[in-house]
Order: sequence, then C-alpha cells, then structure tokens
Amino acid sequence: MSEFRGRVLRALSWSAGGKVISQVISMGFGIALARMLTPDDFGLVAMMMVFTGFAGLLMDVGLGSALVQKDNIEEIHYNTVFWVNLGLGAGLCAIVSTLSPLIADFYGREELVDLGRVLSIQFVLGALALVPRQRLVKDLSFQVTVVADLLGMIIGGSAAVYLAVEGFGYWALALQPVILRFVATCYIWGVARWMPAIAFSTSALNELFGFSFYVFATNLLRFATMKADKLLAGKYIGGESVGLLDKAQSMMLFPLQNVSSTVGSVMFPALSLIQSDKKRVRKVYMRSTQAIALLTFPMMAGIFAVAENFVLGVLGEQWSEMIPLLQILCLAGVARSIVTVTGSIYLALGRAKLQFNVNLLTRPIALAGVVCGLPWGVEGIVIGMTAVTWINSLITLSIAGRLIDLSLLELMASFFRTALASALMAAGILLIEPQLQGIGYLGTFFIQVLAGMVIYVLLAFVLRIRALTDILDILTSQFSKS
Repeated sequence: MSEFRGRVLRALSWSAGGKVISQVISMGFGIALARMLTPDDFGLVAMMMVFTGFAGLLMDVGLGSALVQKDNIEEIHYNTVFWVNLGLGAGLCAIVSTLSPLIADFYGREELVDLGRVLSIQFVLGALALVPRQRLVKDLSFQVTVVADLLGMIIGGSAAVYLAVEGFGYWALALQPVILRFVATCYIWGVARWMPAIAFSTSALNELFGFSFYVFATNLLRFATMKADKLLAGKYIGGESVGLLDKAQSMMLFPLQNVSSTVGSVMFPALSLIQSDKKRVRKVYMRSTQAIALLTFPMMAGIFAVAENFVLGVLGEQWSEMIPLLQILCLAGVARSIVTVTGSIYLALGRAKLQFNVNLLTRPIALAGVVCGLPWGVEGIVIGMTAVTWINSLITLSIAGRLIDLSLLELMASFFRTALASALMAAGILLIEPQLQGIGYLGTFFIQVLAGMVIYVLLAFVLRIRALTDILDILTSQFSKS
C-alpha cells in the first residue's frame, strides 16, 4: 500500500468511524428530543438558524479551505487567517445580536430575539477553532477533530435532553449547538498545541483570498438557496411547517452526513496532494463515488420504504405529516449523495472560480424550484426542491467530469448495478410489510431494516458490484496490517 493511500485510508477510517458514531449519537438525541418537543419548537430554531448560518459563512470567507489547498504554507498565513477570522466572528456576533429584534419582527415571533443572541455566540467559538482545525485537516490528522466533535456531540446532546425534560422547550435545541461548539473548541485547542503569534500580513491574506473568495461566494450562493425553503415557509406557512421540513431534511441527510460528507471532507485534502496527476484524480474520484453510492443508494431506498413505520414508531404520531415529505426527499438524496464530492475536484485542482460560475447557473434554478412549489404548501416546496436537485446535480457532475476527462454517461452507468440492487431491496421490504401486521410500527420497522440489509448484501454479491470488492479489499488490508 502506497504512503498516500495509507494516509487517505487512515484519515477515512477516523473520519468515517467518528462520523458514524457521532451521527448515531446525534440521531439518538434527535429522536429523544423529537418525542419531547413539538414541530413548532424545531421550526422556531430552524428559522433563526437561517440567519445565523448565513452569518456563519461570512465568518470564514473561504480562508479555511485556502489554507488546506495552498502548497508551501507558512506560519504567517495561519496567524493572519486567525486574527481575520476572530475579528469577523466577534463582529458577526454583535451584528446578529443587534438585528435579532428585526428578525423576530420579520417572522412575527418574539421568541427569536433572545434565540438569536444566544446562537450568535457560535461565531466567536468557531473563529477560535478554525485555524487549529484546518492545520489538522491539512495533515490528514482527523483523529483530533473526530474526538473533539464526538465529545461536543455527547455533552451538547445530554444537556439538550436534560433541558427538554426540565421543560425549557426550544431552548434545549438552541443551546445544544452552542455547547457542542464550546466543547469541541476547547478540546482542539488543548490537543493541537498551536498558539497564534501577534503577526499579520496583507500579502499573505491576498495570496489566500484569490482562492478563498470563490469558495466563499460559492458557499454563500448554496446556503442562500438551500435555506430559502425555511425562510419562505417560516414567513408564509408557519413554524410547524418549518419544523416538519427541517426534521424531514435532517432524517434524509443523516446517511449523507455519515457517508458522502465524510468521504468529501477527506477527498479535498487528499486530491490536493495529487492535483498534478489528472488521471490519478479521476481514478480516486470514480472509486470514491462508487463506494458512496454502494452505501447511500440503499439507505435512501430503505428510508423511502420504511418511512411510515419509522416516523410513527420512532418519532411519534405528532410527526405523521412528515411521512410524504421524507419519502420525496429520499429521491433528492440519491442525487445529493453522489454530487457531494464534486466540490473536491474543483477545489483540489484550484478551479474554485469555475465552481462559483457553475453555481451561478444552478443556484437560481434551485431557488425557482422552492418558489414554484410554495403555493402548494410544504409538500409543494419539497417536490420543487427534489426536481431541481436532479437537474442541478446532472449539470454539476457533467462540468466537474470534464476537468478529469470523465463523461456524465460513463459516471452514471457506473451506478447502474448499485441502483438496481437498491430498488429491488426496497421492493422486497415493501412486499413483506403486509405479513408483519399486528406487531406495531416499531417492530415492523426493525424487521424491515434487518431484512433490507440481508437482501441488499445478497444482491450486491449476486450483481458483483465492484465497489463492494473495493471496500472488502480495504478492510482486509487494514485488518491484516493491524
């Protein structure tokens, strides 16, 4: 095994293992909170996070990604970015706190005044952790960031459950991310052993900003259109609809965060190391997306098939209106799962400007889908989002593929067997559902999940899906080394 492959696999092992554990814990806390709180509680926090998330993008302005991508990085670059980000974080904290009353007036919800002020604390905490975290990411030292996020997840989630039990309502959801960020920041500073110097260089900032500006602009475009659904729903449909939409999206995104985002977070620094070898980048990208599809396609198909039993059995009757939303979003999730890592190609090859230009085309289409669906309520929004997700994904995959001489047809054809196995698995667990009547929603859900796993694994072997062989080879080599 080459040194590069070994470093990437170790990074993937830590990132994937930590992400799976933290997301399972997060889902456990999320289910517990969903059973104790109302959709309106979730919607209230989601409405404010539209604005705090937008401000959070302004805090980084892409400098963190620029630190990872740049060769021959020096301490002056790290110090400059640290002080710039700390200033931005403190400034945004003050701005959001000041504007919270206006945001509350926009939605017509007075509770958002104090919520905004508490959530804005995250800006300062995030600014403090950015540079130490990116230094670790650049070296593919994901073990520290994984442990930091895991500790934050456990402590923040535990505190949220305690607050919900004590009757604090939406405050349990608002304080959870603040506590998570505080714990993670403290851990990273304690382990990274990096201290900023009182140093600043305008030339160093300019070197990074040429790349970071387009990363920032791209993220800004994406965020604005991705959060437009909650902004418009909160304004015109109400907090409960926002809560249903937010929870459906979080359930759909759960497997994507565990798989696609995990691989993507490692692929960017990994591909940056081999950016001069286009053929090698193409090979790594193809194998990565096929491995992602092997895991995410059956997850999306499975969630679609078990949505009713999952929602009613696990979350409770108060979330019943979420069932069709979750099923529709699973169709969007298939496309999102394989398009996630395309950003790694743009960034690793230094084509951040092209990525921005692509988003200038795709993001207005995404916004149009939300606006067109708004007259039909939250279901209309979800249908519109799903349709434009597929349109935009095909555009993005096609353009990114040209950078590494990969056609869209070739890429999509590589997913055929995985998609077929996933569809057959979903059909299988739907067919056995009538035979499980009488054991309740929760019992039916667990049996369907187990049956789906068995069916899919058997189909993967029968259809000889190549990604399965790749994953088994990696696991075998890793275990033999240990």
